[in-house]
Amino acid sequence: MYFADTVTRMVDVVFDCNLCELEATDKYNAIKELTLKTKSLKMLSDPVKFRENVIKREENMSTGLGRGVAIAHGNCSENGKLIVALGVSRKGIDFNAIDNKPVHILFLVANPPDSQKEYLYILSGIVGLLQHESFRRSLLNSHDSVLMNSRLRNYLNMSN
Repeated sequence: MYFADTVTRMVDVVFDCNLCELEATDKYNAIKELTLKTKSLKMLSDPVKFRENVIKREENMSTGLGRGVAIAHGNCSENGKLIVALGVSRKGIDFNAIDNKPVHILFLVANPPDSQKEYLYILSGIVGLLQHESFRRSLLNSHDSVLMNSRLRNYLNMSN
């Protein structure tokens, strides 16, 4: 059995790929926009507090990883429901990334307090996936959120 199979049984991982164009050009407004446009994040018991947690973390250290990618993340109060949202910006977002280049792919992860192991596994899987230029390019060129959800799930289930 793959570790990812165990993860999905232990915690409800919700992939909510929002492939519409993010209009914001700075990281704080991009985070706000993604939380407002993503159904699963809007349904959190306290989406404003979640957004504030993410922004506070960004103020301490940017999650802009370089290569046009950022993985912003924060705690949420939901138990057992880890949410991974995806926003794409063709214009680019000033995210204070380590390579000082704009971010075009923004993942936003909401992790429950009781799911740290699963949270770290998901982060690791996303980082591994995004190291492949062809996948980053496919995200930027895709307009099919169902296909993106399927690709993310398949990769994370097969990556270990």
